[in-house]
Amino acid sequence: MPLELGIDLGCKAFSRRHQHKSLLIFDSEQYRFQKFISDLGGQDIHQHSNDPRIAVMRVRDWLRTESGREDILGGTAIYNRYLTFRGELPRICTDLKLDVNDLTFVDLSYTIATWLKEQG
Repeated sequence: MPLELGIDLGCKAFSRRHQHKSLLIFDSEQYRFQKFISDLGGQDIHQHSNDPRIAVMRVRDWLRTESGREDILGGTAIYNRYLTFRGELPRICTDLKLDVNDLTFVDLSYTIATWLKEQG
């Protein structure tokens, strides 16, 4: 998403309204971005190594820091909930008459909302 990242960085740099905007930037490999995007110097790039567990934990840690909230579950707990959801996704799709292999973003969002409601 280089275009979107560039827009966000531009807003942060040139807009008084967005000067305190916080960004979490990921790449699959540490420092790989330097080969392609020299303008990211000074940004804190987080490596996820194409591992969903690492990505979840890093996003959780970033959200915890940025929000200041103390009630955010730990990364392992969030990732375990994600795995539980993924395990139940085929059943949810069957119940909703959706194809688990052909979910649009809207359908996936709906399945997540349905699952969260079921969790109470």
